[in-house]
Amino acid sequence: MKLFIDSSTNYLYLSLYEHNQEIDSLVRDGKNKHSETIIDYLKAFLLKNNLCVDDLDSVFVGRGPGSYTGVRISGTIAKVLALVKNLKLYSFSSLDLMMVSNINNDGKFLVRIIAKKNHSYYKLASIVNQQITFESSDTFSHDEVLKPLKEYKIIDVSEELLNTKNLSTYLFKQNLYKEEDVFQYVPNYLRSEMNG
Repeated sequence: MKLFIDSSTNYLYLSLYEHNQEIDSLVRDGKNKHSETIIDYLKAFLLKNNLCVDDLDSVFVGRGPGSYTGVRISGTIAKVLALVKNLKLYSFSSLDLMMVSNINNDGKFLVRIIAKKNHSYYKLASIVNQQITFESSDTFSHDEVLKPLKEYKIIDVSEELLNTKNLSTYLFKQNLYKEEDVFQYVPNYLRSEMNG
């Protein structure tokens, strides 16, 4: 059983994936309290599916970009699970998680996580026949940069978006993840590069 976990935004996303399909998913508004609630939600989510940590064979974690604290919390939990239970560790872009919500819609998309002080994390892509072609990597910049990109449909993070069925399935089938060394894994903070 594969566990997907992302807490890079205000929302906690959990999903279980096995045999080429999403088994269950959970989305909760963390209200900036992921550090206080994530373990309880994870325990309840596994219990609801009659599972325990020993039933997992791998963990997939959203590496960001997004909230510095949120990215660190899910990353730490994923690393601890991988180390203690000898699980394979993989990471995926939190923006890719949002992008695959539109996998069945052709067009040009700009996925965005709003940061502070008129800045956003974003990524550009085109989707045609359920195939994603990325036009940029994960980026952090001032919102003024995004204003000319009027041909792109903007996708902002929301509970409804993350509740789209089969997000983990789409991430997996599109190969939008990479294997990580549990000792070398570092989240994608992005802003630290800009702040120097």
